[in-house]
Amino acid sequence: MSKMKDLERSIEVIAGQITAQQMIMEGVIVEALRKNAIDEAQIMALLTQGMDVFENNKNMTKSETFGALGTLTSVADSIKRMKDAKLIG
Repeated sequence: MSKMKDLERSIEVIAGQITAQQMIMEGVIVEALRKNAIDEAQIMALLTQGMDVFENNKNMTKSETFGALGTLTSVADSIKRMKDAKLIG
């Protein structure tokens, strides 16, 4: 097997792991919101601040920034969907 194929498979494995971690993170945050263990305004402020930090971080590549912003946006979208579905306050 070529080194390029090995590298591609390694990247795919890491991508799958990150996707699973993101799903778990979203589930934990939404469940904590549903049980009023954390405040929605605080978590949304945290997400917004995180987005600002990543957008202004000159040490990250555009791809790293894109990935980080996508993850935080996904969490915010999950919260909005749960709120629209009246699963959280």
